[in-house]
Amino acid sequence: MTSALASRLLQDGLDMHRRGAVTDAAARYSQILKFEPKNVDALCLLGLAYGELKRSAEAVEFLRKATRLAPKHAVAHNFLGGALKELGRADEALASFDRAISHRPDLMDAYVNRADLLMALTRPAEAVETYDRALAIHPNFFQGWCNRGVGLERMNHLEDAIASYDRAIALRADLTAAHANRGNALAALGRHEAAVDSFDRALATKPDFAEIHLNRGNSLARLHRREEALASYERTLAIRPDMAEAQFGRGMVLREQTRFEEAVRCFDRAIALNRNDAVRGLFHSHRAEALNMLGRFPEALADVSHCLQVAPDDDQALYAVSLVELLHGRWREAWPRYERRIALKVGIPEGFSPPAWPPWRGESLKDELLVLRGEQGLGDHILFSCFGAHLAKLGYRIVLWTKPSLQPLLRTVPGVERVVSDVAVLAGSSDMRWASMMSLPGILGTTPETVPRNGPFLTAEPDRVAAWRERLGTHGFKIGIAWQNAGASHLDKLRSIPLREFAALGAIPGVRLISLQKGAGVEDIPAAGFQLETLDDSFDEGGGAFLDSAAVMMNLDLVVTPCNAIAHLAGALGRPTFVALMHVPEWRWLLDRDDSPWYPATRLFRQSSAGDWPGVFARIADAIGARRSQAD
Repeated sequence: MTSALASRLLQDGLDMHRRGAVTDAAARYSQILKFEPKNVDALCLLGLAYGELKRSAEAVEFLRKATRLAPKHAVAHNFLGGALKELGRADEALASFDRAISHRPDLMDAYVNRADLLMALTRPAEAVETYDRALAIHPNFFQGWCNRGVGLERMNHLEDAIASYDRAIALRADLTAAHANRGNALAALGRHEAAVDSFDRALATKPDFAEIHLNRGNSLARLHRREEALASYERTLAIRPDMAEAQFGRGMVLREQTRFEEAVRCFDRAIALNRNDAVRGLFHSHRAEALNMLGRFPEALADVSHCLQVAPDDDQALYAVSLVELLHGRWREAWPRYERRIALKVGIPEGFSPPAWPPWRGESLKDELLVLRGEQGLGDHILFSCFGAHLAKLGYRIVLWTKPSLQPLLRTVPGVERVVSDVAVLAGSSDMRWASMMSLPGILGTTPETVPRNGPFLTAEPDRVAAWRERLGTHGFKIGIAWQNAGASHLDKLRSIPLREFAALGAIPGVRLISLQKGAGVEDIPAAGFQLETLDDSFDEGGGAFLDSAAVMMNLDLVVTPCNAIAHLAGALGRPTFVALMHVPEWRWLLDRDDSPWYPATRLFRQSSAGDWPGVFARIADAIGARRSQAD
């Protein structure tokens, strides 16, 4: 075969290769080798073609021959590394890429292939170092900057990753991957507004990229821009109808909107589409939660079982399962799973570091201080401080670690030595142990039957009680009311009560309704349509949270409130309290009972169906009438 004919066949093969006709191209390269078995270019290209055709062992054979004939042929070494990688011979592949780079330090493909293999081997630091070497030679290698960012992201060096993506974008403004990856890194940092902007820039260059629409939807959901998030998920599904993550994301947003029936349907589709057990377990756990909110309890508990079978060690799934189990009174099973909230940072402030002291696991202590850290909302701090009183009664030396605003109130928990908001003030104290307050039920094996019964475990300041007695007077049957929650949870709008529902109570002869509402909700008072006494603007404004509320409650005949911090305060003070509950309440109130294991003086009034506040208040009005009759 003449050199001219070999050149023509080689060119034909290259043209076919570029068009994707790899088998035909391989035939051309083979034809050359029949007559010129030492044609290095044909050997290299045939090896490349066989690699693309998944005939990796044959590819290695031809590429080995090429490198023997031309030991410094960098491209041949690079192709050989790729074929060896496909065969799982990672060390040999890395050695081939290294030889390619040593013979041709500006061969960017070899750096990329070496780094890709290192990433696959979960060695991202070495991958980043590979890109650093490449970029030192070719600083305008925009793909290198982008890929380097991926390596940094895998190392959780998110700010450095973003800087690397920025360098790539500066060199190539329309580089979709750089914008998309930058968005992912920003989202991981919780900077979702900026992430959405990056996703939008990526979609401007590639509008049908389903994964970017999905990640955009996830960031919008975290920004509570729920309708926009739903639109992103729906766009994802229009492109990729089989994307289970988009169905799941859509279900989560619908759940946040309390559209539980629709959420269940989304979770159903996500479960049907997904084959990964751990992820399917997460889907089942949230489906269980939504079914639970619909009162479809047997189905919810069946999903709990599915979740435990397929995802027995997934933090998110097990935490979600624990909330369902707690509501149903399965506390022994639930408490260990409830501990998964710690890994998920539920109720843990940004930057929190556990103290250096040993954690308390329930062992007996002698002179050590036991520091109990409050967590989550104000009502949680109040409720779980009952365990501080219980442990103090058992002889433990107790310190409560709480929010600054709650220090004055929680100092009245009987038996505790100190109440602090900054544990640095304990420096120099004797040996210490610590535990989260909301972990104590699990440590102590608490069930609904064994909740500590120490009587009231908070006390109002006597001087404030006297001052409010003077201001309120003693006439009438005084009922303190609250009606709206703070809005921190997606369920707060279901827990909150329209103020108009209290009109039925105000109509009872001799009843005085007194507002205990602070913040959101007070704007409803002018249009209430019934007589409602309000307290002045200084109410609960000075000295600490709930100090005036507690003092006022000691002068009331009854407190009527939804599930909120007022309910826990009144219960902890031992005041007669009626708690009006949504159809499927927060787990602390359990199901199918009108009393509370936490607060002996509290009665529970439950909706018979979702949204049935009129029925609840008709029963509360009857109970108040009966209470007044007994008093008379």
